[in-house]
Amino acid sequence: MLKGIILSVEDTILPQGKPDNAIFENITKLITYFKSQSLGFVVLTNREWKFNDNNKTSLETMLKSKWGEFNYYCSAQNSQIPSKPKADAINYVLNAMGWKDTEAIYIGASENDMRTAVNGGLLFLKATWWSNKTNYGFEFDTPKDIARFIDVFCLREHFWCHEIKEGSFDYYSLAPFSTMKPEYTLYSTDARETAKYGRGHPEFWISAIITSLYFSGVHKKIDYICVYPGHQTGDTKNVMDEAISIFGKCFRKNYIPDLIQRHTTAIKSQTARNNNMQICHLNQLNTICLQPKPMKNNTERYKKSPLKHGKRVLLIDDICTRGYSIESGRAYLEKTGAKVVMVTWLKTINTDIQMLDDIGDFDPYSVNTFSTAPVKKIISYSNNMVNHLAPQELQAQFQAYHNWEWKP
Repeated sequence: MLKGIILSVEDTILPQGKPDNAIFENITKLITYFKSQSLGFVVLTNREWKFNDNNKTSLETMLKSKWGEFNYYCSAQNSQIPSKPKADAINYVLNAMGWKDTEAIYIGASENDMRTAVNGGLLFLKATWWSNKTNYGFEFDTPKDIARFIDVFCLREHFWCHEIKEGSFDYYSLAPFSTMKPEYTLYSTDARETAKYGRGHPEFWISAIITSLYFSGVHKKIDYICVYPGHQTGDTKNVMDEAISIFGKCFRKNYIPDLIQRHTTAIKSQTARNNNMQICHLNQLNTICLQPKPMKNNTERYKKSPLKHGKRVLLIDDICTRGYSIESGRAYLEKTGAKVVMVTWLKTINTDIQMLDDIGDFDPYSVNTFSTAPVKKIISYSNNMVNHLAPQELQAQFQAYHNWEWKP
């Protein structure tokens, strides 16, 4: 859970030009919000600043007159404070405040701020209310937008509902999925609309996933990120593409959008059930493979696959029922020698996961035709529900997200 916020000065608290009083009042309102939630906050800067008062009043003095006492760290005033963008600058603040790196976020606006957050391993929230100078970070146009993001997503106590660790099976999910049970219906319906039809609220699911990954520390376990493809041949586009790419850049974990390829259209599980067709892992295993030279960035491909022994891949999917998709993806990814961490938005209620057994030797970069897909173990839905309050919290989050206003 979030305990503290590190704020930069340049184009975050103060612009390069003349300040806009209305914007600054909203920044002060953001600080008031921090205090109302007992969140610690500090200012971190390399240089001394004046508050546009004929260079007579220091920014620190002015801010403390408006915000009350807080820690103001300036490397130009104290040689013991490392300068940004060194990782030591973040470590100095975290040690001084008693925060862990998964308990703090960084709010800034410049390229230097971005590098500071990345070097320090902190989630970077990019403030664009004065200017927009960097392509990195999660963008927020107003201080109110940041307050809403923090209030709805960063103060949760229950980041995962399901956590399963069975040998190499390492899985996390936000909450149960059901459009029939009233306590799950609201968010489940939106998740389905978002994932299947693009009609829901992807920004909500993006924010929920990235904050759960960050504050739970799961992001520290991985080297690469990929998403499981849709059912159609060649389908690699995902509603979370841009956000997951940004998240990866925050922590130097490269997002590879085309790592898992859909070479043949797969039958949708719901379609199979409606037509009384048997469905199992084979529907996925026989329709996917890995891209041997996946995209490294928007314009460049890897010269060869980056996957190998010692690497770990985060595999993200939307809704897990029996685990046919994520287990098939895991089988292909692990065949390269890499390990896999699996995350889905939701887990279908009262449905156990079928863990794959060894399916033999195969080339994960080629089209394969399996005739059998043996099940090693049935993983209980109920026995691995680690937090029964998570769905209630997610339901409340979803409602708050759409109706959020500044509190008095």
